[in-house]
Amino acid sequence: MCDEWIPVVTVPMTPEQFQALPRNPAFRYEYLAAQAHLSPRPRFYHALLDLQRCPPAGPVPQHVSLRPLSESDFGDLAHVFSAAFERQQPFASLDADKRLQAARASLDKLRGGGDGPWLRQASFIAVENTHHPVGAILLTLLPDEDPAEWDSFHWREPPPADCIERRLGRPHITWIFVSPWHAGRGTGTALLAAAAAALRDLG
Repeated sequence: MCDEWIPVVTVPMTPEQFQALPRNPAFRYEYLAAQAHLSPRPRFYHALLDLQRCPPAGPVPQHVSLRPLSESDFGDLAHVFSAAFERQQPFASLDADKRLQAARASLDKLRGGGDGPWLRQASFIAVENTHHPVGAILLTLLPDEDPAEWDSFHWREPPPADCIERRLGRPHITWIFVSPWHAGRGTGTALLAAAAAALRDLG
């Protein structure tokens, strides 16, 4: 979902210079046509969450509250998204303007169904002092297949319009993020617990 935002660094050099380059696991190193090509390499982890064992939501930080995410929230979320992923690849390789552009594109893709049907009932926003967004969790519906398979994150055919009502597919945490100024205080945990509770209520 982020490939278009992964810039490749190209540097002319000799094969000997390429061999001498220090290696960082966050990048893929290739040598073609007398040039070194360095590509950021995001890491992906797959896990299945047992909703029945998910603990109930704990207290959220003072002055922060959770509410269901609505269409009108997306415009304000892009800045929080951009700040939250400032140091995470592939967004860390982008300047501030491009990172904000990537944030808007990523959120628009989810809202438009590009990541699968949006599970509005289980998506939440964290707000400070009732209106300032500080984090969010956004869920989509994916095919009910092995998440370790590379093509399991895309519907091969358009899903039925009533796929959520029919409980088809598998809920997927497509994005969860918290402003860096609010990270580590329990907001992300509270968002995850709220989404899990909503999914249990949905059956």
